[in-house]
Amino acid sequence: MNVFEKLGGIAIIAGSLLLSAYAVLFPILLPLGTGTFDYAEVVRSPGWVPLALVAFAGVLALLVGFYAVYAKMRSTAGVQGAVGFLFVEAAYLLQACKVTWELFLYPVIARYPETAFLLRDAIIKNDPAVLAFRISASVTILIGIVLFCLSLYRSAIYPKPAAALIFAGALVYALGPAISVFVSIVGIFTFAVGCMLLGVRLLR
Repeated sequence: MNVFEKLGGIAIIAGSLLLSAYAVLFPILLPLGTGTFDYAEVVRSPGWVPLALVAFAGVLALLVGFYAVYAKMRSTAGVQGAVGFLFVEAAYLLQACKVTWELFLYPVIARYPETAFLLRDAIIKNDPAVLAFRISASVTILIGIVLFCLSLYRSAIYPKPAAALIFAGALVYALGPAISVFVSIVGIFTFAVGCMLLGVRLLR
């Protein structure tokens, strides 16, 4: 095992654990309640920034981890695997951008009554430019995950359940916001378990 594979395995496992912690702690630390909730109030809660930091660190770790995963199977992944990998990495860069909003901008917006309505009334969320960004990020990760998971599944290097879990988790996470935040959390946890399996394989 070379050092890069070992570091990549550690990175993807660390990222998976961080995202799992995020998924478990999100409904515990934040005042979600039942039904609709005041997003500005959720952002103002003491747990918001620490959780956003956990998510940010997890996304960055997965960027490194997925690069190591792809590098190990590059010789057999073909064009499909390469395109899938590029889309996955692009999707995680977009996700990192989104988390920076949640970490640095949303707490400032939620802090002041004059601007809190931008979050409470979903003004930012439904703004055409932001909506286009969110759709682009969702499409990017969908294309990337489909192609990359097919390459993982066909690979003789990684366990097939990992590909299935990653695909299912990403799909549930993408559909989650239209259903419930708790559905998204289930998607994150499922995705993280699949990533852990890849990390364990890199370390073996």
